[in-house]
Amino acid sequence: MTLELPSGSGAGPTAVPYGVTRTLNKEYGNNDRALALSLFSGTVLEQFYVNTVFYDRGGQFIAMKQLDGGHEARWPVIGDDIDLFNSLDDDGNEDGTAWQAGDVVAEGGIAMGYHNPGDFITGRKIKMSEKVIRCDDILVAPIDVPFADLDLAHFDVLGPYAQKLARSLATDNDRKIAALAWAAAKAAPVAGVYPGGNNVEVGASGGSSFSSFFANNTTGSGLFRESVAELAKQMDLDNVPEQGRYLFISPDVRKLLRFETDVFNRDFNEAQIAGTLNTRAIGVLEGFQLITTNNLPGQWTDTTNGRYGLYDSNLAKYDFDATLDATNDTRPAAIALCGASAGMAAIGMVQAAGIRTHIEDDERRNVKFMKAQMHVGYDVLAPWCAGAITMKRTA
Repeated sequence: MTLELPSGSGAGPTAVPYGVTRTLNKEYGNNDRALALSLFSGTVLEQFYVNTVFYDRGGQFIAMKQLDGGHEARWPVIGDDIDLFNSLDDDGNEDGTAWQAGDVVAEGGIAMGYHNPGDFITGRKIKMSEKVIRCDDILVAPIDVPFADLDLAHFDVLGPYAQKLARSLATDNDRKIAALAWAAAKAAPVAGVYPGGNNVEVGASGGSSFSSFFANNTTGSGLFRESVAELAKQMDLDNVPEQGRYLFISPDVRKLLRFETDVFNRDFNEAQIAGTLNTRAIGVLEGFQLITTNNLPGQWTDTTNGRYGLYDSNLAKYDFDATLDATNDTRPAAIALCGASAGMAAIGMVQAAGIRTHIEDDERRNVKFMKAQMHVGYDVLAPWCAGAITMKRTA
């Protein structure tokens, strides 16, 4: 004799345990494991990507190379384009008279870009350089969770701790990239190789805070917008691609832009990027997509006091001084990055190893040890693809 118990959605009370309702189902949905604990590594990775705004997975403003052995990578830096027009000298034929027809002198068989049949053509030389980016030491975020806390807790603590590890790595990486981007925006040009960064300075006598430079009214928002327009113009003059321009702003700027109502107006923005004033979602400003961050120099600390360089001279590139205590002190109000879509990223990244996670019970110390780490390095590649709106104290 065989007893067949019904199961599935039509099962009655006699079908237990075959017809029971899954207790990990969330809000009566279809996922029977919606409330199950997530994999530790997956939680860390997901939270890292949620919190970072500068770590560029899509190659939009950062160029990346994966290391397969070795500790550094090289990028070519190619000089200025050939100027076909610039063949006219003051006195090209050296006959004592300037700006005459004979002063249009051929160079390598080419004059004013045109070739005279029969003349031998030689290629012009373009200056080249290279940029070497070194991988930093392994960056580690560790946490010890006592067994006693796990035994006494009435809720999951490992999940929130895993998220904290991810946020720690994301924040540290964003701060470093932001510091490099600001340095790139202020970098000087190299003659015949590449132009310098794009830096728009806004001065104020005795300026010691954001509101000293950009008043919390339409005048202040108008000044900021005019500064962004000037930054966009500088990038236009440097032939930086218009596609993929990003402007990273502080919460102060985000608040200020509420006076620029057309930033949120669908008449001025495409449907997919139009902002909404009530939800504080910002669209596009002067061609830049706006991204809010708390990790610009001067936000999380006024100065690093050279601590990166004190620890390792190779890390001094991450140091900055954004105090506004004395005349000529500066601090960024916004930072722009772009150009990677055209192969000219402002920042380069080398990666020896991505995010690695580990969790284990340490019985000798009665703790559960958790860590997340990554092995990367950053540096400036193309400063003309970086920009900044910089506040400068003038007195």
